Order: sequence, then C-alpha cells, then structure tokens
Amino acid sequence: MSVDARVDTGRAVNAGEVAAKLERVRGWLERSDLVALLLSSQANFAWITAGGRSHVSIGEPAGAASVLVSSDDTWVLTPNIERRRIVDEETDGLGFEVLEYPWHRPEGLRTAVAELCDPARAVSDLGAAGLTTASESYAEMRRVLQPEERDRYRQLGRDAAEALESAARDAAPGETELDIAGRIAERCMRRDIVPLVNLVASDKRIARYRHPIPTSNPIGRTMLVALTGRRHGLHASLTRMVSFGEPDGELRSRHEAVQRVDAAMIAASVPGASLRDVLQAASDRYDTEGFPGEWELHHQGGLTGYAGREVFATPTEEYRLRADQALAWNPSITCVKSEDTVLIAASGAEVLTAGDWPTSEVAIGSTQLRRPGILVR
Repeated sequence: MSVDARVDTGRAVNAGEVAAKLERVRGWLERSDLVALLLSSQANFAWITAGGRSHVSIGEPAGAASVLVSSDDTWVLTPNIERRRIVDEETDGLGFEVLEYPWHRPEGLRTAVAELCDPARAVSDLGAAGLTTASESYAEMRRVLQPEERDRYRQLGRDAAEALESAARDAAPGETELDIAGRIAERCMRRDIVPLVNLVASDKRIARYRHPIPTSNPIGRTMLVALTGRRHGLHASLTRMVSFGEPDGELRSRHEAVQRVDAAMIAASVPGASLRDVLQAASDRYDTEGFPGEWELHHQGGLTGYAGREVFATPTEEYRLRADQALAWNPSITCVKSEDTVLIAASGAEVLTAGDWPTSEVAIGSTQLRRPGILVR
C-alpha cells in the first residue's frame, strides 16, 4: 500500500459546527481576559474537531495531539509520529494549521505554545505545556450539543444498543462473563465504538457488586450486562438484564421497581431542573417502592456527553439542566439495575439507546415512558 493512501473514517465534518465551537471558545477567552486555550484531553480534542480521535492509549486523559485556540488562529500541535494520521484522518478539511515537534523532545509542546502565544495569558484543560489549568467553566462549552452532535449521538445510541443487546441475546449458560464481555467488545469495535466500560455479572455477583468487572465466573440463571461506549468523543451508556428461564417473583418485582425509579428520574430531567432535584425525585421514588436509602449504595448517574459522566448528581449538586444536553441515569436496587442515555428536550426526554429489547410502559404522573425489561431466554 502506498504511504499516501488514506482510509475513510466514516466521519463527515460540518465546517459550521467547528466554526460555532471556535466562536464559543473565543467568547470564553474574551470574557476570561485570556489570549489562548490549549485543549489536550481526548475529550476536548474530539469536541473541538467534531469527533476527531487523538488517542493512542485510551487509558490516558491526554491524547497525542493538542489544539491551541487563540482569538484569531487555531493550531494542531503534535509530535512528528502522529502528524500524518492526525492530518489525514482527524483534522482534514478543518482549516487548522498543523505544527509538529520531535517526539524525543519532551519540551516540544511547551516550546511550540510559547512561540504562538503569551503563556502567561493562556490556559490548558490539563495544565499541559506549563500553562495554568483552566477553570471548570471552560467545560461548559461542550455540554450543550449542537444539531450535528445530536445526530451523531442518535446513531451512536442505536449502534451501542445493537452491540450490547445482540451479545446478550447470544449468551448461553455455561459461558463465562469474560466470554460475554469479549463478544460485547468485538461487536462494539465492529461499529467503531470503544467499549470503555464493559461490565458482565451473573447471579450472586449482580447482587454483590454494583460495578461487576467480568471474570471467569460462569453464566447461570441471571445475567446483567452494562456498556459505556465512545465514538466521536461521545459516550453512550446502557444496561440490560437477562434471565435464563422465567425469573422468580422477587427478581421481577425488584426490576419493576427500579424501572419506576428510572422513569421518575427521566421524567424529572427537564430544562431548569437541578441535578439535585432529579436525585431527590429518585430518592422519593426509592422510598415509595419500599427501598429507602438504596440510592446511597451506587451513584445514580448524571450529565454525560464527552465524558462518561460530565457531572454526577449528588444531594448538593445545583447544576441546572438545559435543552440539548445528554443524561445517563443508572438507578439500581440490589440484584437489578436500569440504564439508558437520554437527550433532554423541552417536549420530553428522547431515549438514545433504545434498541430491540422487551420494554414496559411505566406511568409517572401524566408521563408515560418505556423502560427496558428483563429478557427471558
């Protein structure tokens, strides 16, 4: 293959989307009396480039390329190793100037930034290049999703549901949790989804652990699978449960209760509501269902988007929701859990990770919501 050959990444970049984001950044710089913002995290690189991938290792917050935005220019700064791929597959058509520095010079990024702006009046999302770490206010720029991002999210949600649900449908008693996790990962990667969280548990491990990392434990009567998958920087989270044979009355009763908690949280997720308000709605519903205090045994989720959870809901979190933000609630009662990713709209929440799975109609006041049930095999 020629070294000049390029691969279609399947990502269509809208120049207007990127331009709108740059305008947000420049407005923030002006209000903050700063001259430049260096975006080095994988999340922020994806956001500012409309879905570009800067990672080599997914286990590091920083990517292998950074974007420096000033009041009138935008640069991509990357070691020479990464330049070709970043130019060909991640920033092509964006109009950003790409500058490289030698991989073997650890001061390369710092030197490049110093040549392009006044470091004393620049900040960095990760405190890279010797810059002051930016205040948390910068992250707010990425939390309201533009139309193109919402479209990418909808497709991601459908694909993530298809990957997880098809793997769960193909599971069989006697296979191990690791077997199922491997199938989930393979079906995610086929769809260009990085399975950042891939949880599988069977029987007693479901009750024992809220975050069950898969093991060689064999699948028995009941199985829980959960996924947070990332594509184009966006995160989709969902959980599904399977029973091999008719579930007993206690399991079904608990699952119906957690469906109602989940529905109460989604119904409370309206523009203007605080995360604290939504958590209170969940706590009240746990009480109504006969499981007081159960919310304290596991976080209940929160705002999502360019992080698995951008902001968690806590009893003191006053962050107020806005239209066109994404949420992932994950209420749990010992032995059961319910989770999907939703998009907030003035007309009600849109479930992004709805797939081909049995659901139940749940009424919360005048609101009717369908929540995933237990698949009986």
